[in-house]
Amino acid sequence: MKFAYFNPTVMAVDDVTAEQYSKLREIVNTAHEHGEHNDEGNPNISIRGGQQIQIVPNEFKLDTTFLSQYIEERCQAYIDNIIKTSGVGDLYGYKPVLVSAWSIKQQQGDYQALHNHEAHISGNIYMDVPLLADDSKSSDANIEFRMPVIRNPAHFIFTDQWRFKPEPLKMIIFPSYVSHTVYPWKGQGSRTILAWDVKLISK
Repeated sequence: MKFAYFNPTVMAVDDVTAEQYSKLREIVNTAHEHGEHNDEGNPNISIRGGQQIQIVPNEFKLDTTFLSQYIEERCQAYIDNIIKTSGVGDLYGYKPVLVSAWSIKQQQGDYQALHNHEAHISGNIYMDVPLLADDSKSSDANIEFRMPVIRNPAHFIFTDQWRFKPEPLKMIIFPSYVSHTVYPWKGQGSRTILAWDVKLISK
């Protein structure tokens, strides 16, 4: 039996070690000290409430060397998995390059509108996860992806969405074209992520 894959949508969940988290935490904390660079009021971005600070590139001389190396290494592992499972080697001629990164810090009631990214590979690293109220719904604070497919059991397509409940020390990786939204929530603490975009550049 042979298999062919047509336009697969590959989502990934990766663990972040305590050492990696500590280095990323320092970057995120430093970024959010620069509230004068908050992009929340920009009508062209998805956040509704909270603080969004640009990290790559940035205007306050923040060293992002570790962040770039870490994200590009994890994206290479993501690409290698796609090559291995699909048998298509076209991606061998490309390397992942981090082109943008930012941190979003939101409180209860804040959310993100449906959007996608103008890149090739995107991801979120979860820095802080809120403690949800007892009467919360299962979707509260979740990120929901809307897959570019139609439900069709005859073609073995049974779902057109995927939800991920934020977890500390976790990173999700996904194709940039996949639209996604973040549900509001009630509770204590904040929902803080380090989000990023990677483009594939010819070697």
